[in-house]
Amino acid sequence: MPKFLELYGWRFFAVMFDLLNEPFHIHVTDKGKKECKYWVRPNGALQLAFNRGFTGHELRKIEKAIITHLTAIIHQYQTHCHENGLKPIYKKID
Repeated sequence: MPKFLELYGWRFFAVMFDLLNEPFHIHVTDKGKKECKYWVRPNGALQLAFNRGFTGHELRKIEKAIITHLTAIIHQYQTHCHENGLKPIYKKID
């Protein structure tokens, strides 16, 4: 699982299996009890896919962290895909 970022005690990462089957997205966990997932649209906009346990305040803080570090996260995602022979998937999410 490639880790993109660790911030505020949260881990921002991708799941290797997902890279093969789903458009670009980011999982966030507090290393145990809470997890959420954000789709990253081609224009950089975020869409919450699911949330298990994070408060509204925490989700806003997570979104701000993703947006702040999005360029670096996208670079890491693309690098990881290329190093593993995968084509990055950027398709529109309904």
